[in-house]
Amino acid sequence: MKKLNVNKVVPGMILGQDVINTDGRLLFSKDLELTQKEIRTLKMWGIPEIFIDLKSHKDSQEDIGNGSKDNPQTRQFLDNWFCNNDLKNPVIETIYNLCIDRLGNNLFEFASLPGNKKKTSRPHNDMKIKPVKDIHLLIEDDIKLPALPTIFSEINEAIKNPKCSGKDIAAIVTKDPSLSATLLRIVNSAYYGLGQKVESLEYAAMALGTRQVSSLALGITVINYFKGISDSRINMQSFWRHSVACGIAAKTFATHVKGVVAERVFIGGLLHDIGRLVFLNFYPLECNSLVKHSLSSGSFLYRLEPKHFGMTHARFGSLLAKNWNFSNRISQLIQHHHDDFKKTPPKEIAVVAVSNWLVNAIGIGSSGENELPALNMSAWKSLGVPESLLDSIIKQIDRQIVEAVKFFYE
Repeated sequence: MKKLNVNKVVPGMILGQDVINTDGRLLFSKDLELTQKEIRTLKMWGIPEIFIDLKSHKDSQEDIGNGSKDNPQTRQFLDNWFCNNDLKNPVIETIYNLCIDRLGNNLFEFASLPGNKKKTSRPHNDMKIKPVKDIHLLIEDDIKLPALPTIFSEINEAIKNPKCSGKDIAAIVTKDPSLSATLLRIVNSAYYGLGQKVESLEYAAMALGTRQVSSLALGITVINYFKGISDSRINMQSFWRHSVACGIAAKTFATHVKGVVAERVFIGGLLHDIGRLVFLNFYPLECNSLVKHSLSSGSFLYRLEPKHFGMTHARFGSLLAKNWNFSNRISQLIQHHHDDFKKTPPKEIAVVAVSNWLVNAIGIGSSGENELPALNMSAWKSLGVPESLLDSIIKQIDRQIVEAVKFFYE
């Protein structure tokens, strides 16, 4: 047997030993031949290393090498995936080349490599489901869509006060023992790497900043609110991996873009698709019809949503954020993450829009779309970030995503 880093595991390898998670639960048994599905599960559970049968490891080393630029299968997949983007553009070319290495290292989270997608204008046959009318009324229905916990409103109000201190936030958060425990676990994790144990939320706010701790608390509260959605409607782990990665990407971009508030774009990135979750939770049949229509027509889900729901999930998400008393700036980040910007957008809106595209492009999780849209170059130019930084930004996302998802969602 050989111990192997999970990022170097490829389909076809054979487990040399049972895999147990941190709770003592058996994930996979010895002698299992691993597929993409099992490898994704290992990463989602934060399993750092596994034991591999030596023979399968030797046989698979050639497969790892096949993730090169000369591999026709890799090229075919990436050409299909980036078909809406101009590969002659330096930014797109940089991401494309980085994705070659990601495929070779099994970092794309797809069950299989899709073949050529043939778009057709053939009419969609499954249109018996009637469009949803007056969906905005759902927000006003306290029975169907109850308010978030009171603690959410208290934190939200507190951070709007310029005199708010770490002591004030700690006093609010400690009212919820579960939230307090989760926050302390995050602060003491490798995700932040403070180097010393933090035992109080007040000290955590001092170490990380009041706004950052508040943002974490708000994000955890909203994610917990949506945990009841069935995995049969969407792969929730994959969905939140995409969302958390988008938040991490936005926060990372913020360090390179002057005038951008990192905590705000993190929340905007984390919650940019909450509107789609509401659609899935309350209108599963309509969402199923929407997906079928998207596949048959070759159109993106967000472009078809107005016909099915009266508005996009981005617009609905922004209305929901306003109803929950998020700041107008955060609701704007949610609303405009799919916009086709003709002119240079505000920097924070551009950060979330580009982060959403980037996370989709490099294959971290899924928000439900079946194709990669074109990168909006007006949004990219708004950032003023050289493409040479993309490699380090993506590596930072990869380093943080496993740890972050473990605390935000599992």
